[in-house]
Amino acid sequence: MNDAPRPVRIAVGLWLAIAVFVLFTTAGLWFQRGEIERLSGRPSGEVTNFLVAITVVSVLFAAGYGWLTRMFLKRKNWPRIALSLMAIVHMLWLLLVGVSPAALVTLLLICVAIVFTWQARTAQWLAEVREQ
Repeated sequence: MNDAPRPVRIAVGLWLAIAVFVLFTTAGLWFQRGEIERLSGRPSGEVTNFLVAITVVSVLFAAGYGWLTRMFLKRKNWPRIALSLMAIVHMLWLLLVGVSPAALVTLLLICVAIVFTWQARTAQWLAEVREQ
């Protein structure tokens, strides 16, 4: 990654930050389980099922971001497309689950990561490998 231009390093950092932030946000929900039960008025079992589902999806997104970022660093173009598509699905999922401050931060991070992922300097860095 030392030879990567600044936009690539920023994009990689953002994708990895999104993965970590998603995991920490999900872990935080488990600590707020009692509050979720109280606010939703749902029984404990339903809240647990909801949290398990959220956890599974979050781990899948985090693992996907991590793996695709690793592939992106190998200077392949397809992970850039896959990261963007996964990010769009993630944004839609966040909007469906419900808007919260953490969701808004995640949405902002995703938008900025997509911008850096698709900058001209990033495309040039990827194209240099194909030219060799």
